[in-house]
Amino acid sequence: MNMQNSDNRNLKEKIKNFWINYKKNWIWVNIGAYGSYIIIFWVLFFVGIIDLALVIVLTILPPLLISVAYYARTSKHKKIMSKIVLIGCGGLSLGFFIWIACSYVFIAAPWALLRVLPAALRGRINLLLLISSWGFASYLMYRIGKKREWIFPNSIFAT
Repeated sequence: MNMQNSDNRNLKEKIKNFWINYKKNWIWVNIGAYGSYIIIFWVLFFVGIIDLALVIVLTILPPLLISVAYYARTSKHKKIMSKIVLIGCGGLSLGFFIWIACSYVFIAAPWALLRVLPAALRGRINLLLLISSWGFASYLMYRIGKKREWIFPNSIFAT
């Protein structure tokens, strides 16, 4: 019984030490995970489960993301990078959901007011809704970032 308690304490200490070391050496852990990830996808390709185009994209994309994350964490320009990510990526993703909701409510729903318009005009209005929703979402993300002074806890830019 006493042996189990000491093993549990050692295990807890090992887990705690692992996460402390992970925060310091996260790049090496990600490179190791990338190596095993690539081997799995190439084996799936040679077995015939996935296509070559998908394997090539999955081979090229992770090193780009790892290098961008490494640069973002070690760069002196963290504030500018967080602005780009928040306004650009956040605005595009939130804007897409706003566009889907507005498009359904105003154009696609059976009870929508603009459903009676010709198809070409509805398409143009839908395109204008897309562009304006991206702009509105980007402005909204800008206001959120400005309110928080562009510092986000537990983000990719936190060190």
